[in-house]
This record gives sequence, structure tokens and C-alpha cells, in this order.
Amino acid sequence: MFAGQPNSSEIVNGSRTTTGTLVTIPAGKWFTGNLQVTASVAVAGASAPTVTVNGTNAAPAAGSVLARLTLNGLALTTVVDSIETEVIVLSPSENDITLEFTAGANGASSATINGFIFG
Repeated sequence: MFAGQPNSSEIVNGSRTTTGTLVTIPAGKWFTGNLQVTASVAVAGASAPTVTVNGTNAAPAAGSVLARLTLNGLALTTVVDSIETEVIVLSPSENDITLEFTAGANGASSATINGFIFG
């Protein structure tokens, strides 16, 4: 646990239903939080929404998948699922990094993240 509490400016939230940036972590800072990914598919086909790290010298490395939910849809049947995980990410001292959501190819999907920046 961390002693003390984060400033209000260090509490971060992001939510998306389309592909794009969930949160930006400033240079030289850590981010920790809870990440949830949901998806539903009502057609024959697959949906695999992901959340990845983007940025030079990030830890984990750029392109690392923090969460992926894979659903295989069936004709005339709706398939729904969600996952939740805790994440911790380090932005290097020389640049900001982002956490990026990529929506699933079929159906509806979303990602929500809540946490705080420290360091």
C-alpha cells in the first residue's frame, strides 16, 4: 500500500467504446489501476477488444497487451463477457505514454479504467 493519498489531479479515469486513447501517463510517472473490458457479439464472427501500451521506453514495452477479451459469436445467439484486471505501468522520464483501446471487429465492446498516477 501507499502511504498518504493522491492529489485530485492524479486520479485518472478513462472509458471508450471506439478505438483510441484511454489514458495518458505523464513522463517519469507510474500509473496503477483497475481495467475492465467488455464485449458482445450477436452475429457469426469474432470480437477481440484489447488494451495495449503505447510509447517509447514504456514498461511494460510498447505494444504489450494489458487486457484482451476474445469472443466467438454465433448466428442468432448473443454472446457477452467481460474481464477485469489490475495494471501497473511506468512512463519513462523522457516522454509520456498512453494506454490504447482497440475495439473488437464485431459487435459492441468497451474499456474502462480507474486508477491513479504516482512517482
